[in-house]
Amino acid sequence: MTARAVKILLVEDSATQAAALAMFLEQEGFAISVARRAERALELLETSTVDLVLSDVIMPGMDGYELCHRIKAKWPDLPVVLLTSLTDPLAIVRGLESGADHYVTKPYDPVGLLARVKVVLDNSCQPRLLHPQPFTVNLLGTDFTITATKEQILELLVSSYSDLMRTSEAVRDAERRARFLSEAMELLSSSLDSHRVLRDLARLIVPRIADICAVDLLCSDGRSQRVEIAHGFTSVPQPDDDAVGPAEPVISGIVQRAIAERAQQLDRHADDEALSEVARDPALLEELRRTGPYVLLVVPLVARQRVLGFLQFLSADLARAAAPESLLLAEDLARRASVAVDNALLYGEAQRATRARDDVLAIVSHDLRNPLNTIQMSAAFLLDVLADPDAVAPLVPQLQLMLRATARGNALIQDLMDVSRIESGTLAVDASLTSAEALLAEAVAELEPLVAGKGLGFTHEWIGPGAEVPADRGRIAQVFSNLVGNAIKFTPRGGVVRVSGRRAGTMVEFTVSDTGAGIVPDHVPHLFDRFWKATKASRSGAGLGLFIVKGIVESHGGTVEVESEPAVGTLFRFTLAGATNPAWRSDTVSAPG
Repeated sequence: MTARAVKILLVEDSATQAAALAMFLEQEGFAISVARRAERALELLETSTVDLVLSDVIMPGMDGYELCHRIKAKWPDLPVVLLTSLTDPLAIVRGLESGADHYVTKPYDPVGLLARVKVVLDNSCQPRLLHPQPFTVNLLGTDFTITATKEQILELLVSSYSDLMRTSEAVRDAERRARFLSEAMELLSSSLDSHRVLRDLARLIVPRIADICAVDLLCSDGRSQRVEIAHGFTSVPQPDDDAVGPAEPVISGIVQRAIAERAQQLDRHADDEALSEVARDPALLEELRRTGPYVLLVVPLVARQRVLGFLQFLSADLARAAAPESLLLAEDLARRASVAVDNALLYGEAQRATRARDDVLAIVSHDLRNPLNTIQMSAAFLLDVLADPDAVAPLVPQLQLMLRATARGNALIQDLMDVSRIESGTLAVDASLTSAEALLAEAVAELEPLVAGKGLGFTHEWIGPGAEVPADRGRIAQVFSNLVGNAIKFTPRGGVVRVSGRRAGTMVEFTVSDTGAGIVPDHVPHLFDRFWKATKASRSGAGLGLFIVKGIVESHGGTVEVESEPAVGTLFRFTLAGATNPAWRSDTVSAPG
């Protein structure tokens, strides 16, 4: 009998499990018939020839034990293998009592299932010299009458012992994984410093679940920044405890897939590109090339629908790295690490917000104290003058001084209110269709005396054809005032401030530039943050102007950006959405006929 000639009747009430098992056995060369119920299996046996019955135990109606008993009563030489479980200690003995030739535990191991099927088929071809007599055994208080040869009983006992050993090893593996996760959770909850947590986690992972572990966080611009890489190569120095690698613009393909799909990616043979991404160090890369090949597993760190970073595991043991339990462990570990990192980042943001609050309170209290002191002193002076009927004093300058101080205080309060409105999304914009060129002209007229008073040159122009925009004239004037005010503040006497405007596609673009000191590159990403100032010691404003500029421009459907070069100057560029009519109104005027 060849393997391809063997016919197996599979009795399984689960359609999904029956299809999967039938497909596996057919790929091994067996001819498979499927019965979804035991009663149907008996009907098929009456009309067709079968070499082996493979039956589930738990089924509706007649169970697998009763089916086996009936098969053996009518076809005693037809081998039967039961699909059972070791969760019930009586299952094997009940199978013996029903006459089963062997069993396979569920969930089954495909290799083990195939081996037992072949053993039973080989035994069925051997002539039976003895017909054993029934005997009774008592197990856990239950009597069982068994008819089986000593060889069958011995084979079942050995198989049971083997299954129990595998189960015990699986339990021990589960216990080891549970202990590892417990240690990892204790570590992840030990600090609110995300870098420290990830460094300690990488060192915990190596060598317990991988040979090399690299941890990266993603920057806001999409680049990755190495936090830690742990390995066991004595010839390659470990990174410093506080070292954080430079932001890398290039990310390997497998990492890009893990980030895009937000799911782990397994490469059973990591290529040189992937190894270079993990190593990021020539000496370590050389060691990886020398000791490879390696399996690479990339697992993203995802929290609140956002990819925070990724873990990369390299292992020389393919079987260990690609095992389902290893993949599940890595996924579980990454999920817990993601929560810890997210909590640390949120804590950091809260700390920064607290510091910003304290800073702004200090700035506001300082900036409000000056005008209030001015008002207080002027009021005291006026009271002294009014108390003496013979006194003659210039009252108008004092009143003007009080008005200016009041205006400064009101301006600061208005800025704080605007910040609150922007953050809550309630900033009021009363837009009406306005000439963009007129917006520029109004800003120039208001600001030109201020620029000239600081000893600066002031150039301005509207370039090209005119345009109309839906805009809040007061708010756009506020934008120009803030940007030109900054230019004045940081441009030395003799410098030049330039203001211009033009169409840019369907938008209108305005620029404000200066020939001042410029901005340090590290400061540029923070310019539009609220309460941000280049130096903590500076008392020149509360650091709200550019944040408000950004909020006003974006409320008009536009964008704002900055270009700067230290010692050369700075250029701010902001856009406003054009008129809702797709044709510019200034172009719709008909030519004379």
